[in-house]
Amino acid sequence: MNKIKSLVTGGAGFIGSHLVDRLLKLGHEVIVIDDFSSGKKENLEHHKNNSNLKIFAKNICDKNIEDLFKNVLVVFHVA
Repeated sequence: MNKIKSLVTGGAGFIGSHLVDRLLKLGHEVIVIDDFSSGKKENLEHHKNNSNLKIFAKNICDKNIEDLFKNVLVVFHVA
């Protein structure tokens, strides 16, 4: 079975990190885009060895993030 690939903007913030927790628990592959201006790396630290989580320290306004959306089924915009 293929895993659902989800992208969470602001995934290191309070709401975003709890969403990431739940998505990983459900078996999703999760991509987080966060510039850490208010989010904290510590909010995702407990997933550091989880191969289903990819974290990118980028701003969602950057034009060079298009490739991160490839094959993503669901986008949660909480940035």
